[in-house]
Amino acid sequence: MNFDEIKNKASELLEENHETVDAGIDQAAEFVAGRFGHEDQVKSVAEKAKDFLPGGE
Repeated sequence: MNFDEIKNKASELLEENHETVDAGIDQAAEFVAGRFGHEDQVKSVAEKAKDFLPGGE
């Protein structure tokens, strides 16, 4: 398996499961914001991460 095949498979899985990945990003963001504060910055980064991923919001 070469890198392009792995990348394509990862993209397919992200697209198929984007709701689960988005929920995971939200949970991680809540944890980080609760632990370290800076809620606005954490939320902004989480939204950008979801936008960056295939199938994201």
